[in-house]
Amino acid sequence: MTEIIGVRFKLYYFNPNGVQVQAGQHVIIETSKGIEFGECALANTMIDEMELIAALRPMLRVATEEDYAQVKANQEKEKKAFQICQ
Repeated sequence: MTEIIGVRFKLYYFNPNGVQVQAGQHVIIETSKGIEFGECALANTMIDEMELIAALRPMLRVATEEDYAQVKANQEKEKKAFQICQ
């Protein structure tokens, strides 16, 4: 058995590295697109390794206050960029 958490983009599984994560918590993970901020949709759960399609990427950490501040700053930049592009 392998321990996993589910993070919402679609629903990808990541290795929580032994950290207990609750649904609704935000986490920092590494995806094929780079390091991203995501919301845990499935708390720590054990599944059979046979159900996994590929190797699990690790969760880097639970989101910090600095991560929340960066997300907010990025959202403001996104609004400004959208206005410029219009």
